[in-house]
Amino acid sequence: MNAASAQRPDFSPFVDGQGNISRPTDFLTSPEWVHIGGWAVVNEDGDDNGFHNVYTTHDVVAHFRQNGVFPDGAVLIKEVRGSTNGQLTTGSVHWAAEPAVWFVSIKDTVGRFPNNPLWGDGWGWALFAAADPSKQIAKDYKSDCLGCHVPVKNRDWMYTYGYSAVLGSKAGAYEVAMSSGEVDGRGSDPEAASMGGSTDATEIDLAASKAAFSSRCASCHSDKVGGKGLGPSLAGLIGRRAGSLEGYRYSDAMKSADVVWTPESLDAYLLDIKGFIPNNKMVPLFPAGVQDAKQRKLIIQYIQSLPSE
Repeated sequence: MNAASAQRPDFSPFVDGQGNISRPTDFLTSPEWVHIGGWAVVNEDGDDNGFHNVYTTHDVVAHFRQNGVFPDGAVLIKEVRGSTNGQLTTGSVHWAAEPAVWFVSIKDTVGRFPNNPLWGDGWGWALFAAADPSKQIAKDYKSDCLGCHVPVKNRDWMYTYGYSAVLGSKAGAYEVAMSSGEVDGRGSDPEAASMGGSTDATEIDLAASKAAFSSRCASCHSDKVGGKGLGPSLAGLIGRRAGSLEGYRYSDAMKSADVVWTPESLDAYLLDIKGFIPNNKMVPLFPAGVQDAKQRKLIIQYIQSLPSE
């Protein structure tokens, strides 16, 4: 038995000897688990397009409340669900619908899996989709997961202030995060800000384009011809009719859309995921789209550079 295998029983029942992460399945029903907080994703038009609920175990909560850090082996699960709404006696009401994806993060304080691309920065990172909840689909945590956590890098990469009602005062507060520079309260893009440089298209290089694609798109879309992911491969996207790539199961909305992907149509889509092609699969997963014009330009430039065959 190798060292990694020997560590597993004392580390996490959801991690094997090679660092492969499995998804806990009883977090909604077992008394061991507790809901620590949730996020409602609201578009600029005020429409509610998703609920992100986060769960961990009671022992992790107790440890954090006492020490202000997550213990080795702590498991955090974020379940992302779509939303539905109706006009009830209390007013316009929105509530969670079916799950779309689950993110599973497992704290690793000693760096057990240095050669596994899903482990680093103190955590193991995993992604599971509703189409096959038993299959872990993330490939590399730096490109598939880390981008969304950049604003809270100084908080062990986790948005603890969103869970302060359960984790206690050591979780901090949003106002503190803003004053320390960890969060931009105006909603600007931390990844875009970190790139620096001019927005002139002539000064945008392929490395920056790939970084933008990795932080926003790569968790669901491959950049390889024939590549598999939660969404269709984006290789050869430019010039392709929406919903037409063979081998991928598109939504009815995407299949019936009268759209050919050009830099212009892709820019419009990324700006308004919900409105450009209503009811497509990306709405509950990525409802805000990409509001930063430079980021959209970078992403589109990278997609244009991809081979079609």
